[in-house]
Amino acid sequence: MDWKKYLDYRDIRFWLTFLFIIRLYAITLPPLEFQHPWRQTDGLMIARNFYETLPNIFYPMVDTAGEKSGITGSEFPILNYLIYLTSLIFGYQHWYGRLIVLIFSTLGSFYFYKSIKKFFDETVAFNATIILTASYWFSYSRKIFPDCFALSLCLIALYFILEYLEKGKTRHLFLYLLLGSIGGLAKISAAIVLSTLAIPLFSQKYPAYRKVWMMVVSGGVLIAVIGWYFVWVPYLNETYGYADHFLMGYPLSRGWSEIQAAWPAVLRRLFIVPTKYLGLIIFSGSLIYILYKRQWIVFLIFIIPYIFFLLIILKTGSSLIADQYYILCSIPALAFICGYGLSYLPRRIGMLILFATAVENIGDQINDFKIHKLNSAFENLESIVDSVSTRKDLFVINSGEYCPTIMYFAHRKGWTVSPRLLVEPGFLEGVKQKGCKFVLVAKQMYGENYDVKLDLPQLFESESFRVYSLEHEAGH
Repeated sequence: MDWKKYLDYRDIRFWLTFLFIIRLYAITLPPLEFQHPWRQTDGLMIARNFYETLPNIFYPMVDTAGEKSGITGSEFPILNYLIYLTSLIFGYQHWYGRLIVLIFSTLGSFYFYKSIKKFFDETVAFNATIILTASYWFSYSRKIFPDCFALSLCLIALYFILEYLEKGKTRHLFLYLLLGSIGGLAKISAAIVLSTLAIPLFSQKYPAYRKVWMMVVSGGVLIAVIGWYFVWVPYLNETYGYADHFLMGYPLSRGWSEIQAAWPAVLRRLFIVPTKYLGLIIFSGSLIYILYKRQWIVFLIFIIPYIFFLLIILKTGSSLIADQYYILCSIPALAFICGYGLSYLPRRIGMLILFATAVENIGDQINDFKIHKLNSAFENLESIVDSVSTRKDLFVINSGEYCPTIMYFAHRKGWTVSPRLLVEPGFLEGVKQKGCKFVLVAKQMYGENYDVKLDLPQLFESESFRVYSLEHEAGH
């Protein structure tokens, strides 16, 4: 291995190593930053339950299913299982997930570079990879999400199938099958990057039998993904009775209606959030240039996965506005177009614009590398509930129906509900009959007042929380 390459600023490995080191900052912090702690803690529940309860990758388990087992449908929990396997060696810590995602995301960026370099010059590959890594990808590539992790696996798989088409080696075909399947299973939308393989199908450059094998193995990837999401996930939901956990999207008509109603915010998510304002200018100028020059192959490399991305957006509807991570799977295609366009500028000007774009993107995300003050109280919640209850006691928490963050940090199981439900006649009595023993009231969530006062024995109160006992009759 030529280690000097890692010290050469003209080599992509220098910058990927540099950006990797930057993202190690505060890597051990709990998932309590401003953006999506709920999504991270939801996955961490599954990882911790592999470690503490049931280490079977086919039966993901969450803590918010009330008195039920918690087994439910989810993305294929390979990231969660890697956290579990790491925990077997070192003991459970949530930050293992951050490091695992960061390692795979860096590898994904490198293989993105290698794939582009196969067909275009090194400048295009370098520019595109820097834009990808510094984009919205930058902060999410260290979050405990399956998105960047799965996308990276698919980007690596894409490189190996291109290697197979060129060289015909079986190991490359096997690596494509393995990595493509795991990537698509970990996040179904990540597989859209593999849609660009439609282009080499029509190339005379590759032997026909290799293209046939590519299609056969791609069919295997597709079967694995369909089998998990459309057979196994419904089975888990129906069998174990917790079907509300995993959203498979909405009808296209509903998604289109929601997008029409909120189109300014949707356009911002699609074109400003991924690479910020300079990135949007570069992308727009590059796309215009490509169309003007009728460089149709370049355009197809962008538009094929982007069309599939837009279909995914139709399935998510207005969820795109709140859950911005949906746009991550569009960034490789956007970064490629930006990198291609920048390569036509004089080198020094192109490098200056590339540097400015990276600074704008990273500067906009750096605040996400710390615990947000609104979430800081959750970090020590487990010690609070340990003082009044045992690990097996069921809780009901007013954190909102779909927010598991407080339940995760309390290290308990039970129900997460809207604040108003706590005062609904008969609700507390109903969960008490199912085995619930305590009510945890978070006084604030997302900066909003969630406080609810109950006519129950109060066991604990602080500035942020109040704990009640359900051992006596609830008052209304």
